[in-house]
Amino acid sequence: MILLEINNRIIEETLTLKFDGASNGTKPEAVEVTFADFDGVLYHISNPNGDKTKVMISISLKFYKELQEHGADEVEQTRQAVWGYLTQVGAGYNVSLLYDLEALPANKAEVVHQAGMLKRNCFASVFEKYFKFQEEGKEGEQRAVVHYRDDESMYVEAKKDRVTVVFSTVFKDDDDVIIGKVFMQEFKEGRRASHTAPQVLFSHREPPLELKDTDAAVGDNIGYITFVLFPRHTNANARDNTINLIHTFRDYLHYHIKCSKAYIHTRMRAKTSDFLKVLNRARPDAEKKEMKTISGKTFSR
Repeated sequence: MILLEINNRIIEETLTLKFDGASNGTKPEAVEVTFADFDGVLYHISNPNGDKTKVMISISLKFYKELQEHGADEVEQTRQAVWGYLTQVGAGYNVSLLYDLEALPANKAEVVHQAGMLKRNCFASVFEKYFKFQEEGKEGEQRAVVHYRDDESMYVEAKKDRVTVVFSTVFKDDDDVIIGKVFMQEFKEGRRASHTAPQVLFSHREPPLELKDTDAAVGDNIGYITFVLFPRHTNANARDNTINLIHTFRDYLHYHIKCSKAYIHTRMRAKTSDFLKVLNRARPDAEKKEMKTISGKTFSR
């Protein structure tokens, strides 16, 4: 299975191009790019106040206020304090980074990588908070609820020995539910092969018991995926990798559902073409009938 990139390639390629041009003494050109990412996230790359020697990268997340409740601002400030690129937020955006092409950093590759991880770093705040709760043995803390899409939510809860992460997702088609169940079964089988893998549970129509007393959605097209993360997944050495993988899980699941459907349709079209060839070969040849044109020429039909 293909893992989706956790970084944003457009940001990294654009910033690399700007840094390389400035290093080579090329006259900087204006940039004005707006593009989208998963979960309705918007990015904007521009020159603030028309200054071509400055590049500003801004991000807009519909659910950023919910992330702020769990320390998104503090996490981003701490992470960017090393680089010093946080700046005043652009209108309509939640976080902005500013880069000066006349004062290039020595570690350009690392700076570019951190810029590409902007969405991931914003999302990481809620996970880091509850991973620390579990590490400190805190239990009974209020469950985090992040409505990362208009009709889908994520729930995070910490206990002394585990952190539970629940994703709610909406399946647009009935066959998406069937393929999704197959994928969830594969995750269960994968845990048998690796005892270090987290426990993965899937429930259809009804929310899991952890969300029984909440306003979690119920319906035939609703699915809930539960990850049970143990200390081996949330400790300081492993938590970055855990966050990298888990925050893109919803997109990962639906991406592979669409790929599976496309593959099935391709196989069906190929098999239909083979059946038509067989039928055409089995058709008896019709007797050739000789006919004449008005001019008297003959032809076979």
